[in-house]
Amino acid sequence: MSKPEVFIIESLKFDEEEDYREGLMIYRSLRMSLKDPLYHYVRTVKEFAHFIDEFSKSDYRYLHVSCHGSKKGISTTLERMTIKEFAEIVGPALDHKRLFLSTCLASSQAMADAVFANGGCTSLTGPKGIINFDDSVILWTSFYHLMFKDNERAMKGHNIKQTLAKCGLLVNEKMNFYTPRKGKSAAHTVLPVRSPALVT
Repeated sequence: MSKPEVFIIESLKFDEEEDYREGLMIYRSLRMSLKDPLYHYVRTVKEFAHFIDEFSKSDYRYLHVSCHGSKKGISTTLERMTIKEFAEIVGPALDHKRLFLSTCLASSQAMADAVFANGGCTSLTGPKGIINFDDSVILWTSFYHLMFKDNERAMKGHNIKQTLAKCGLLVNEKMNFYTPRKGKSAAHTVLPVRSPALVT
């Protein structure tokens, strides 16, 4: 049984490293909630791949990647990964686990399809568009706090959607939520959905 804990990997531009470590703030917030997160800062793809291996060894259930992104892939401080390269690194480590991408634009249909094709990831979540650091910190710290306050042992898909909707409304941002479908493109929901079932 995997551990219901968050493993955080972060990478930023050099001039952002002192003031904009969103992943580190999420780590500290989780520690305040008496969780046992792990946090690692990387600058290269080799370091990123190393800590994906560490994620696998940890048997943590939730991988949170905080990096710059685009519709073409993910960036570390010094290098870039295409969607294919990123999916080939993270996909095999995500069997029965969930991926949370705190990146601009990278949480796309193409990314979800590629990640799911490379392993048994349960879901992929991330901002739909470009999101500011301050909004991102508020969104993710609120999301994890509410999820673990509701159930510290597991995250269920319906509860993830409900909580993402609330947190998305809080900072006026839309979130993508993807789940795998056999032989088809990943199922996709954009949150918040303007439905009482999701936002009340």
